[in-house]
Amino acid sequence: MAGVGHLSRIARDDLPVELLEKYDNGMAEAGEAEFIEAGANAPEVLDWYFNSFYKRVFYEGRVDVRTKELLRLKLSKTHGCFF
Repeated sequence: MAGVGHLSRIARDDLPVELLEKYDNGMAEAGEAEFIEAGANAPEVLDWYFNSFYKRVFYEGRVDVRTKELLRLKLSKTHGCFF
């Protein structure tokens, strides 16, 4: 696809203050925070992802949280995700 490049990763020292906790949690839990580093290029998108999409899908709705967490674990193992 012409004209499509990669997002640069934003170093921790240059992250907006509201992303530092998410960065630190990613480093502590998974040893990486690339999603936050790349997403920091558009913090409003990260805000939407965590506070609208992610919150609604995983913590609201008819299916209980435990079932959703088990499904996420199964999907990640099926697709070879490391966490």
